[in-house]
Amino acid sequence: MRDSGDDDRVHRHDWRVAGGLPLSRARERAVTGEGQPAGRALEVPVFLPDATRAAVRSVSTEDLRSVGVKALMVNTFHLMRRPGMRVVQRSGGIHRFMGWDGPIMSDSGGFQVYSLIRQSAEHGVIRQNEVIFREPSTGEKWRLTPERVIQLQMQLGSDIMICLDDCTGAEAPEAEQEQSVERTIRWARRCKEELERMLGSGRQSRARPHLFAVVQGGASEVLRRQCAAALVSIGFDGYGFGGWPIAPDGSLLTEQLAAVAESVPADSVRHALGVGRPDHVLAAAALGYNSFDCSLPTRDARRNRLYMFLPPYPGTPLRSGESFYRTVYILDDRYHADFTPIDRGCDCPCCRVYSRAYLHHLFKVGDATAERLASLHNLRFYTRLMAALGVGSRAAVSDA
Repeated sequence: MRDSGDDDRVHRHDWRVAGGLPLSRARERAVTGEGQPAGRALEVPVFLPDATRAAVRSVSTEDLRSVGVKALMVNTFHLMRRPGMRVVQRSGGIHRFMGWDGPIMSDSGGFQVYSLIRQSAEHGVIRQNEVIFREPSTGEKWRLTPERVIQLQMQLGSDIMICLDDCTGAEAPEAEQEQSVERTIRWARRCKEELERMLGSGRQSRARPHLFAVVQGGASEVLRRQCAAALVSIGFDGYGFGGWPIAPDGSLLTEQLAAVAESVPADSVRHALGVGRPDHVLAAAALGYNSFDCSLPTRDARRNRLYMFLPPYPGTPLRSGESFYRTVYILDDRYHADFTPIDRGCDCPCCRVYSRAYLHHLFKVGDATAERLASLHNLRFYTRLMAALGVGSRAAVSDA
């Protein structure tokens, strides 16, 4: 994500009703289903902090609960490498391993693998039926297939699993995008078939997990719609917008996001993978997305950037053309003797007890408490944003 500018910059965006999309529909939707264990329903709209390696950096699972986090995203590929699936299984599954009793969504890790491979061939190769990843420092090889990815996620015990897909950049050549779409569709079908095979084998005692497919197609609306239509015909519990959602100029790929949202069932969960900047989340929600994940809130917190709502938000429905938040750069000298909380309306552990001056001091002296408090504040900002989306009646994005 790009830097949002200086401390006093206010993020101005116009939101209007494009086709009159009611967010109340998203508010009422939840991932439930037969066999879903109590307490594991994913209520939307929802933001899932990235617990990539089974941890959200700087904070504990108890911390996460305290700021209203309901669900987490883990990364199958990274957990396969360390600590390894055997350790997670011996602990009783990913929930017990992490000490988290809420829903857990697991990403296949394809995005990270493809990003590395496309940077350099020394990292591996993408084939028609598999991906081979090579660790340059050790020479160790890892093989990923659609079937293997499902097996790994079943070993994790995640509640929501994401299919292996072929991720390309938005600016990749059309021929490469077409190949990516074809491979993504084929792999998604294989993922579903493997899940059905495993569930039908009689050797699985766990509740049936939900399976999400990922829509590829780069910057092409046509390919995005084609990919979405093919995946819908196969049938999944939810659909994710795959690939990098940001254009080279830092803007959100709103037309491509809209194409995908319009091409999947209206009552499905629509997950915007990697969409995390607050204004981007609101824009995507207006287009029909109701589930989001990103590492931005905690990464920004570690870099001394904290979010705060501008009055009268979030108590007032988000309105077209009105700014709703700003960024506080807590290391600025102006805060060294500022004894007000980051956000007077926030009830996070930081704002309830500590001042801007104290957090400024903690960062200055390099105390680890600073990252924890800042991370909890930013995560609470996002859970408050989700609550605001849940009660808002309408929102949309417009160039006007």
